[in-house]
Amino acid sequence: MYRDDETAQSSRASALIDEIARLEREKLALASTDRRLEEARRELASFQPAAEPPARAPGLAVHLAVYGLSALATFAVYTLLFP
Repeated sequence: MYRDDETAQSSRASALIDEIARLEREKLALASTDRRLEEARRELASFQPAAEPPARAPGLAVHLAVYGLSALATFAVYTLLFP
């Protein structure tokens, strides 16, 4: 093996170690940023009032009443138009 190969490997290893260290620092910074984001979201949620429950959908009685009135209106129109 040539001496230059060992020097090249050594410098490449140093570069990789530096890159890994930089990436680890970035990873830690990102984790602390994510933690702060979650804390801010929880704090904001504590300021906002609880959401009101959604309005209830019409029940069976309302549907039957509408159906009955539409049937009655249809009967009245046919009775008046086609005696």
